[in-house]
Amino acid sequence: MLLRLLATVVGLLLSTAAHTGTLTLHDANERVPLMGWTEVYVDDTRSQTVQDVNAHRDWFQPSALEAINFGFTEARVWLRFSIRNNLPVTQQRILYLRHFLFDEVVLHTVTDNGIHSQYSGREHLDQHNASPLPTRFFHFQLDIPPNTTRDYYLALTSEDALSSSLTLVSLEQFQRIMIIDAAAVTFYSALILTNLFFAVFMLVKLREVELLYYVGFLVFHHLIAIMMLEGVPASLLGFDNLFWNKTGFIFLINVAITMAVLFSRSFLKLKEKYPVDYLISRGLLVLMLVSCVQSLLLPHVIGSALTTVFCMIVGVGIMVTCVRCAAKHDRVAKLFLLSWTAGVTGATLYGLKLWNILPINGFTNHAWHIGTVVEAILFSFTIADRVTTERRMRLQAQTEQVEQERALRQAQEQLLQVETAAKIELEQQVQERTKDITQIMAKLEFQNQQLTELSINDPLTQVRNRRFFNDAFPELWQEAQREGGWLSIILLDIDHFKAVNDNYGHLTGDQCLVTLAANLRQWVSRPKDIICRYGGEEFIIVLHATDLASATQLAQRLRQAVSEIQIPLEDTTLHITASLGVAATIPQPGANPEQLIAICDHALYQAKSNGRNQVSVAGALQSRSLSSNR
Repeated sequence: MLLRLLATVVGLLLSTAAHTGTLTLHDANERVPLMGWTEVYVDDTRSQTVQDVNAHRDWFQPSALEAINFGFTEARVWLRFSIRNNLPVTQQRILYLRHFLFDEVVLHTVTDNGIHSQYSGREHLDQHNASPLPTRFFHFQLDIPPNTTRDYYLALTSEDALSSSLTLVSLEQFQRIMIIDAAAVTFYSALILTNLFFAVFMLVKLREVELLYYVGFLVFHHLIAIMMLEGVPASLLGFDNLFWNKTGFIFLINVAITMAVLFSRSFLKLKEKYPVDYLISRGLLVLMLVSCVQSLLLPHVIGSALTTVFCMIVGVGIMVTCVRCAAKHDRVAKLFLLSWTAGVTGATLYGLKLWNILPINGFTNHAWHIGTVVEAILFSFTIADRVTTERRMRLQAQTEQVEQERALRQAQEQLLQVETAAKIELEQQVQERTKDITQIMAKLEFQNQQLTELSINDPLTQVRNRRFFNDAFPELWQEAQREGGWLSIILLDIDHFKAVNDNYGHLTGDQCLVTLAANLRQWVSRPKDIICRYGGEEFIIVLHATDLASATQLAQRLRQAVSEIQIPLEDTTLHITASLGVAATIPQPGANPEQLIAICDHALYQAKSNGRNQVSVAGALQSRSLSSNR
């Protein structure tokens, strides 16, 4: 109550004085906030007709509001206003309400011929529709003859909040408003979709369940729910059913907050690190499941109010959990708290506007949208920060492993010295020392196996490295020679890779290499085929028992797959291409395997010289000469 009183006082101090009387049109391009020119009558019974209110104009009181803001009410709100056209020609105006979730909006025009009614309700669209202009918001086209005063009654009903601006604009201005509105919705959608694609990419890359919950939260809350609030599905897809646009909207909000609870408890690892907060999150999850059910079963007015209360409780509960975790110097919890606070703040300001506690203005109308965008951006940063931190920890663990190997080697030398000295001691001491040495040697052998695996793999792309290729290729050559079968190789080089590093940084270059290697593994998976990182941005593929035609087909598919790779950046998407060279032969006795690589490398050079992003195949004459090389 104190907050509402303070907001009212501030609104009165900042607002202009309310108008009275008749609105007179002076300029064909003027834009008038109409609420200050209206009188208001609240029909709690919804039983009064336009004839009743027209006969009892004393029921109306001057409006003290600058916008329609009656909060959640089941009453029918009547607005009465008069417009005078002193201009010598008929004036066309658009009466525009920037809201979507009204049940019914009816405009009654008092003329000399009686009262004419225009319907703009979701359940009353007929031949008396308000305006032929397509838009997802309620509006009416008014035609005011010259030197004429027209009286209007606007009847509003809604089970949702009666909260909207009321503006009188020209047709040209209305079209401009619609263009700006479409651009704003497109920009908002682009920002959310960018963060959604990033989340999906991280989900595919990391395969962590918390990212699945986060994707669900983004889809149900930031994308679908906000778009339903803006009326986009109803406009684009024809979903004009009140249940879908209202009850469905509340249900999706409940589902989204349920996903947020699951995301927070999994992302913050509450079960492993903070058992008490994990129990609290279980209670919040149960509360949201109850809210999901009640939003489908109870009337919309009750379900909407309960959803608001439940979501506020859960939102605060998540914030409290984050504060408790952040107090224990948890960096992830601090970033999560910052992100979540942005979204909760935006939704709270928007809710206070609906409850008529804060005034309607450009900021409060879009506070929820702004909060969700900032929240999504901060959450993307939080996820990226955690991935970077975990990667740094893995590198540190690898360094510690190398140090441990060095220590084990030193221990091995010491043990050998002890073994030599123990030969002159008692047999029992020799046996005890031998037993110790056996145990340590077993550990050392395990560490050596791990080091061997590390030495043949490229640490960045997780494919085999050049050292492995140098050892494995001669063996594959000899095997193909014994079997009398084909052996093919493909050399792949990323086009303009230096420009990627120079323009976007080496981290982006690393991401390109990792993504490319992952794509290659999807296409080359036979047991005897190998993929190796041959150079900085160059990869070599050896195909066992594969002729030149089959290798060329695979190279074409690889080139197409590389061209479809998209690397999401902060403000754009990076596309890459690759050039490929292909060569194949049936190895003959005395032939040099290096010549096959040289021929393939020459084919790769031809692909680059011919414009890149293509496959070049070594000529048939070169392949025959290789096969018959002495």
